[in-house]
Amino acid sequence: MNAYPLPGIIDFLKTVVPFNTLDEATLEQVANTIEVAFYPAGQPIIRMNEAAGGYLYIVQTGCARISITDESADELLVDLRGEGDSFGAVSLLEGKSALFNITAQEDMIALLVPKAAVDRLLAAHAPFKRYFGFSLARNFRAVRKSADEQLSLLTSDSQIQFDQFMTGKRVSDLMSTAPLTCEPEATVQQAARFMKTRGVGSIVVQDAEGLPLGILTDTDLRSQIIAEGRDLSTPVEAIMSAPIRSVAPHAFAFDALLDMSRFAISHLVVTENRKAMGILSEHDFQLAAGTSPVGMIGDISNATSIDELVGKRAHIDRVLEMAMQRSGAVKPMVALIAELNDRVTRQFIRVVEKKMADSAWGPPPTDYCWLAMGSEGRREQTLYSDQDNALLYQDVGQEDEPEVRRWFLAMAEQVVDALARFGIPRCQGGVMASNPRWCLSLEQWREMFGGWLDTPTPESMRLATVFFDFRSITDGFDGALRLRQWLTETAAGKRHYARELAGNALYNRPPIGFLRQFVVETSGEHSRGLNLKLRGLTPVVDAARVMALELGIAETNTVARLKAVTRKNGLDAEFAAAIDDAYDYINFIRISHHLRNRTQGQPLNNFVNPALLNPMERKVLKESFSIISQLQELLAVRYQIWGTR
Repeated sequence: MNAYPLPGIIDFLKTVVPFNTLDEATLEQVANTIEVAFYPAGQPIIRMNEAAGGYLYIVQTGCARISITDESADELLVDLRGEGDSFGAVSLLEGKSALFNITAQEDMIALLVPKAAVDRLLAAHAPFKRYFGFSLARNFRAVRKSADEQLSLLTSDSQIQFDQFMTGKRVSDLMSTAPLTCEPEATVQQAARFMKTRGVGSIVVQDAEGLPLGILTDTDLRSQIIAEGRDLSTPVEAIMSAPIRSVAPHAFAFDALLDMSRFAISHLVVTENRKAMGILSEHDFQLAAGTSPVGMIGDISNATSIDELVGKRAHIDRVLEMAMQRSGAVKPMVALIAELNDRVTRQFIRVVEKKMADSAWGPPPTDYCWLAMGSEGRREQTLYSDQDNALLYQDVGQEDEPEVRRWFLAMAEQVVDALARFGIPRCQGGVMASNPRWCLSLEQWREMFGGWLDTPTPESMRLATVFFDFRSITDGFDGALRLRQWLTETAAGKRHYARELAGNALYNRPPIGFLRQFVVETSGEHSRGLNLKLRGLTPVVDAARVMALELGIAETNTVARLKAVTRKNGLDAEFAAAIDDAYDYINFIRISHHLRNRTQGQPLNNFVNPALLNPMERKVLKESFSIISQLQELLAVRYQIWGTR
């Protein structure tokens, strides 16, 4: 340790966040406690998994290298810290062994602030508590960034590559360039000849300035010209699909695939500066992945019986498994599962509704919505999700109520049974539209939810974690939208209810112990396993729901809720991004586990043995759980919940 002029230390600290928030007197007090150290290039400062030394280190000159050591004793770079950066905060403040190796990358002078001084600053200065409270979040994101840069070293046997999870293909990687174009006045015969000559299945229709107006595909030619016997001199503008659905070349290919699936189209026009520069088609995805979810949409929509739809389950599974293996990106993958499940459910409803209309039951007696609840309502389903659904119908007169409900319960029982045959199990808790408790009119839903909000009970709060995430998956009746607007307005500002709900949200704690070791199940079928859903994902879902309800946010998806809460200053933006990353990563491990189970012919479950993960996966998973622990601590402070409930 070397002496250093006190004024120089004070002047330097004024440039360092968060020391720059301190007044002159406090800076002088801190400076009097500081030690100055010189580390020559290559000298170890802190070693991973060892005691960190009792100081907060601030780099004054030079550079520090932050790394981790994997099971093969290879060193993986995580970050570099330069002038004004600090390190050692997490280990110092949480009393834990060092998370990383710290080495002088070049000759380095560091200011060493002792723990006692840091503790005093944390107690007396809010900016310090906020800043260092998110040190773990920053470390987590650094590890994720390192993993992205060390792709070849970080793969496991899960078949989903970490590089694909972190990056994924872009539209420009798959699209066909130099799209075939024509004017709107061109005849369909001319367009067909152009397409045949080029050997393509589409032509972009554009105006005199080269801006795309629409697209004509070989499907349009077959369905609108050949099948209808129309004149070949018909101008293309008469049958083209317009306006176009476009995508940017830098967009993720999986996002484009989801758009194609959602809108049941086979082509997207790739545009840049409003000009067409390529075409992305279902065929492009088939070439890249061997098959495509887009094709499944038509198969689902064309099914005319329950048996036919049930028979498509194996094909849908193969498509999803291949998509997971080739992409691995969690958000679009989960969204795709939700989209396919929505379409399957809607088609079951159509088939059952037609069957009843053709029988003595007749058509639906009034307008209705089929409600998706829980993970389905949040669009967060995975391969291992059971049914959570309900039914909302238009208010009717008291004299008509019994017959109306009887019709909908009969319909719901058939749909629920069809979904179970398809492979989406019945809810063990009975949260299904076939249950008379959950087949209600709009006014009855309002009355029930109002009772839950005004007089919360343990049962109603448990049910709220499922029902308050509802959305409609059928069209034609806005009852679900009206119920959502009412619930959002009614729940907003109900601090007492939010506090009760927050207390419940703290029951399921992330599975890490005092010494940062995983806390696994100790008995039962899944002993030595981590319950990723209950102890990893559910705490985030519950916290997001509580804050969204109190702040009057109508979103149901967890990530969308967190973003909306952040926009209302309910969360620090950097911390919210870290929560998003942690939630995403736990879901990634969970889906990888589901895929491995299915490939090996084993029953799906949410329990992962950490011993089966590689060192980087275990480290990032621990950091993910630590982030979620911080979120729960924030929730406890926000709603003044002390101790274990």
